Amino acid sequence: MRARRRISALLWEVNEFARDGLGTVLTRELGVEMPNSYGGVSWTDFIGACELRDLLDTITIAFQHFMKGGRTGVATKWLKDVQRVFQEENLRYSIDPQAGIHFSIDEEFERGRAASVAALQPPRYANVLNAFENAYAELTAIPPNGKNAIRATFSAAEGLFRLMFPAAPRLTAGEIDKHLLPFMQRNYDADATASGATSKLLNSFKDWTDAAHFYRHEPGKEQIAQPPLPLAINVVSLGAAYIRWLAELDALFQ
Repeated sequence: MRARRRISALLWEVNEFARDGLGTVLTRELGVEMPNSYGGVSWTDFIGACELRDLLDTITIAFQHFMKGGRTGVATKWLKDVQRVFQEENLRYSIDPQAGIHFSIDEEFERGRAASVAALQPPRYANVLNAFENAYAELTAIPPNGKNAIRATFSAAEGLFRLMFPAAPRLTAGEIDKHLLPFMQRNYDADATASGATSKLLNSFKDWTDAAHFYRHEPGKEQIAQPPLPLAINVVSLGAAYIRWLAELDALFQ
């Protein structure tokens, strides 16, 4: 609520002439009902109670409204002030120069994503890359869809695994032992240290595969079973590392 109070205060501080008509624009674009106070919009009530997606869209629409009204200085200050609120309140969102709002994890997460995307650039991995990018699109949606992100990450891993081992019908711990383990043993047979380390990595990959399976099937409940966001981020992040590893192994030994 601290961030909402601060954003509503920022909106109240905007010159009333620059703000004129913004409530009507928000109703038209978002389909929301604007609460009134003293003959005008009660920004405190609206910002405090609206859905998250409406709050984030309001930030973007307000910026666009100020720009269209020729009030570039107001728009620039609005963008800068909201960015400061996001940073100081440790919100997981970033704002681009056009006031578009994007879910953001952290720099380490982004580096892992970029490294995996780079490994999937060859045409052979086009289908895998598509599934992998879908995972990040789901995770950075507003609000984030952790369940679909996990599913898409698993789909990318399974697609790559089956590309490497066409005889494997699916990605499971058993199939990893059946196909990937002997593959690694053949290629690292002369290096006992690498072979031992790889064996441990395969065990962790099997554990990740089993963990992802919890969100591949519906639990038969009325409500959408979303994983806790930190769990979803961790599963996707680890999946990205395994996908990169598989792609590098495939490119090296195919």
